[in-house]
Amino acid sequence: MKNQLTILALATAGLLAATTSLRAEDPVPPTPPVNPPAGQPEAGGRPERAGRPQRGTDSQRGDRLAMMKETLGLTPEQVEKLKPIFAKDMEKFKALREDTAATPEAKREKMRAIFEGSIEEIKAVLTPEQAEKWKAAMEKRRAEFQKRRPEQDPK
Repeated sequence: MKNQLTILALATAGLLAATTSLRAEDPVPPTPPVNPPAGQPEAGGRPERAGRPQRGTDSQRGDRLAMMKETLGLTPEQVEKLKPIFAKDMEKFKALREDTAATPEAKREKMRAIFEGSIEEIKAVLTPEQAEKWKAAMEKRRAEFQKRRPEQDPK
């Protein structure tokens, strides 16, 4: 009987020691990086937007201008003319996002109208050669988008 109590006491002590060591303080979770590597989402973010600026930010407009400047060879004067166009569009998009009364379909239509209006304004700033390059780049992006979103009807 004495041996059984000793074995039981040792087994209980062993279990307590094991659970205590297993429940040691968890390591501090790593803080998310400021700029996650491409292809990895930010905390709570969407993976397809990883590494890209949030919509409607000045950095996005700057990136868009930088891309257009690089691919189309924009002059500094053209860049200065495009900045207010993009700023106006961003204000319209912000107001549209904040509109809680509009249905998603109505928002899509309004967004499309904003894009169409800005396309005409941007074309007016570009030379005919730049406009052709820009049109080709837009068609390429649209085709890539359709590949990623096959369930959507092409418009």
